[in-house]
Amino acid sequence: MELARPLGDCKSADITDTTSLDILRLLDDDSPIIRRITVMIPYGMLDAALISDEDLGRIGRAIAKNTNLTTLRLCCAINLNKDSSRHALQFLDMVGKNRHIRHFSLHGGYGFDAIETEAFGHLSSFIKNNENLESFEITHGATPKVVGFLVDALERRRGHPLKKITLNYSGVKDDDVKEMMSFFMNNPSKAPGRICLDHNDFGDNGCFHISKFVRKSGNIFKEIGLRGNKMGPCGLRCIASALAYHATSLERFSIGENHKIGDPGVIAIAEAFATYPNSIPSHLSIEEINIGPEGMKSLGIALARRSYPIESLHLKFNHIGDYELMSLLECFRSNPALIPKTLDLTANCLGHWGLVVLSDLLRNRCCSLERLNMANTDPVPYDTVSYAVNSVKCNSTLRELNIDTCGLADEKCLDLLSSVVCDTTSIQSTYLSNHTLVKFGNCSSREISLFLAVNSNPNKS
Repeated sequence: MELARPLGDCKSADITDTTSLDILRLLDDDSPIIRRITVMIPYGMLDAALISDEDLGRIGRAIAKNTNLTTLRLCCAINLNKDSSRHALQFLDMVGKNRHIRHFSLHGGYGFDAIETEAFGHLSSFIKNNENLESFEITHGATPKVVGFLVDALERRRGHPLKKITLNYSGVKDDDVKEMMSFFMNNPSKAPGRICLDHNDFGDNGCFHISKFVRKSGNIFKEIGLRGNKMGPCGLRCIASALAYHATSLERFSIGENHKIGDPGVIAIAEAFATYPNSIPSHLSIEEINIGPEGMKSLGIALARRSYPIESLHLKFNHIGDYELMSLLECFRSNPALIPKTLDLTANCLGHWGLVVLSDLLRNRCCSLERLNMANTDPVPYDTVSYAVNSVKCNSTLRELNIDTCGLADEKCLDLLSSVVCDTTSIQSTYLSNHTLVKFGNCSSREISLFLAVNSNPNKS
């Protein structure tokens, strides 16, 4: 068991064993206030570590009467598959009596079968009766009727709508998306502001129904997560055009790991947002879909047409090389103030010329880049490292730089990195060193860490 450090008058707790006395002690009225609790069984111990029926009842009763608890996460802690015991179902009923819980999530885990229909019926009653509930999540809890139960619960729900619904790894198919979006079209006041349907089984037809709802209801969604599904370029074009014209308040859009998308899908996104570039979501995640040069160029053109930069662009695991990176960055040469504030290039194939173009942008005083992640990319030549280091030294906006495992671990390169944050060759050089960088990946150099700590001090002057 681990008890996190207090946050003001609040504390959070992660229970990673099955000692019910520990859990009960934390939930006791005489204990320090606990607002967030996670009950978790570590993977690999699923068969041996399930909470006993007796302990489950005691914990359920303690949760039901605790008025301070606002967040409850159950991770592999109870068995809700076809062998669900009546004690597990009674536990859900008792938890559902706590009207103070605002955030509830159930992670079934790889070790369990689908959540049994009866168990989900108990979960849906929790949604219906708890007026204060704001977010509801099920991960690894596939059941054929998951969406049907959810729609029924939302239809009967009293009070304000949920702010976020998450159904990840839950086997959601095209017909399920259609059922959910049809309900939201008929009941827009019950639609959540954020919806995540990551790693399910729907494709272009599901995207069509999402876009249909967006076109009708406009600015309801602030976040849409569609990672790891089966959509292709056609479905993405359909949903992107709807978002560009009708969802200008969308903050986060994630489509990574849809391997059918490729360059055509990214070009479809860029073309859809070209007319209204300021409607591009502030946080855009396009990971692991193998973007080519044309896709990167189209994306860069759309982003460079905005009147202000987006907050983050995540492009991890896309096999991005020099040509692809240069195609993106060339679009910002005339106005580097529009480059995303966070650029994540983790696990790509960056080389000399791509990093030279990126370094030239960092030298520009108008560059808006604040966080740059290039971890786990291919090793780069020392000359390229030296050129990049000097560009960071001249930069006054970059706060976080992660270049772990880029071939920079040797002592010669660490000396170069040290010169970025404090060049001691002269007083003038020290003055001109980088005084904004506060994070250097997982840098193990004590000297560099000390200088970064000085940079992070608001009273460093």
